[in-house]
Amino acid sequence: MTILNINDLALKLVAKDFSGDHKPNNAGPTKTSRALAIIHLAAHDAYAKVTGKLNPQLETLPHPPKGISNDEATGNAALVSAGICAAQQLYPDFVQFISTETAQLNVGVDSGALNYGKQVAVAWLNARKNDNSDLPDLDSNYSLEPGRHRPDPVSPNQMTLGRTWGLVKPFVLCNVVTDAPLCKQPDLDSKEYALAFDEVIECGKSDITQRNDDFRRKAVIGIFWGYDGANLLGTPPRLYNQVVLEIPEFKALPNSGKIKLLTAINVAMADAGIAAWHWKYVYDFWRPVVGIREAEAGWGPSPGQDSDGNALPAEGDGNILRGKKGDPFWLPLGAPKSNPITKPVNNFTPNFPAYPSGHATFGSACFEVAAALLCKTPEEIFVNFVSDEFNGKTTDNTGAVRPRYEVTFTLREAIEENKSSRIYLGVHWIFDATGGEIVGKAIAHKVVDAFK
Repeated sequence: MTILNINDLALKLVAKDFSGDHKPNNAGPTKTSRALAIIHLAAHDAYAKVTGKLNPQLETLPHPPKGISNDEATGNAALVSAGICAAQQLYPDFVQFISTETAQLNVGVDSGALNYGKQVAVAWLNARKNDNSDLPDLDSNYSLEPGRHRPDPVSPNQMTLGRTWGLVKPFVLCNVVTDAPLCKQPDLDSKEYALAFDEVIECGKSDITQRNDDFRRKAVIGIFWGYDGANLLGTPPRLYNQVVLEIPEFKALPNSGKIKLLTAINVAMADAGIAAWHWKYVYDFWRPVVGIREAEAGWGPSPGQDSDGNALPAEGDGNILRGKKGDPFWLPLGAPKSNPITKPVNNFTPNFPAYPSGHATFGSACFEVAAALLCKTPEEIFVNFVSDEFNGKTTDNTGAVRPRYEVTFTLREAIEENKSSRIYLGVHWIFDATGGEIVGKAIAHKVVDAFK
């Protein structure tokens, strides 16, 4: 029984939470990342207090009972007990599943260690009780102004998710604005926006898989890094945990090193969700499916509304702005609606603003922390990995089984492909991706300092 048992349980719960017609206990990548952080922190701190081998992250923890051993076995017993207790509270719909999955983990273990683990879990749950994570997270407060986030036209009744998540208390960051700053997205009449427009209108279009090998390769990258709340897959924080688990240097760590690293990456992703969603609703920027369809004059929802102001260049005037015309019929390849219960179904654009990309923020924060705690750069770490999107079992939105695809990449390549994947799906602009990486890196620095 180790942290790997708790991590495995947590990732199974994320997948089950998004399975079938179940209403998730922790909807969206934001709440998922918070739940994963609390489970790992409870496990980490129970082990830390018992063994003294790690620094606890919560200051207000009870002391282990007198007479309890401080050896590795006792520390692991408290760790597992804490992780299970936290998981039961955060995923109440799956208490029976948790009980079945963990039935053998605590057989023959000192009851004092088990009880102490539960106390640590309760302490962490209480510490996060009033962190604003229970604020209403769905609304239809859309603006009709050019550049503002509006529903995916494929899902016109779509509500926007997570407007209040930026108010959640961070785990490590003191202040999102100062600790994870982000500049405003490019103006609609800027060259930077024009270049992003020209890229996504070609690279993210719905027919990308029907074109040449380069476009099909980009489509594979887009889907490979998906995990967009799909049935049996869950959300991106689960994917990034899976990648880290396959790092050879991680596998070679001692138990205490594995505990620290897995806890740190999940804390980083929890703060990444808070920071990314804060900035998303500060700027409230539209997704490509809206921006491209409404790009030309007269196509907006309000009478007399102008276009995005980024006109095509007049012939020979040297004014290089958008090279592509807007298209009122344009649709993206879309976030993959994998393993649909009823089929076929449409792929989709996620129901929250574009800037910055959550994928880019989560992935950058996670992989930068992992590399730093392994005392390497992302370029030096190689991973051999099979995404659940291409595991030979998962189906696409029509019900066709996707083949198995195994690939080797560095963590730097993972950061780059993960953030670019969203452009290839047509659900993000390139500056969303670079903005997310900026925020993710800032968070990673803070988390690495906290776990030294």
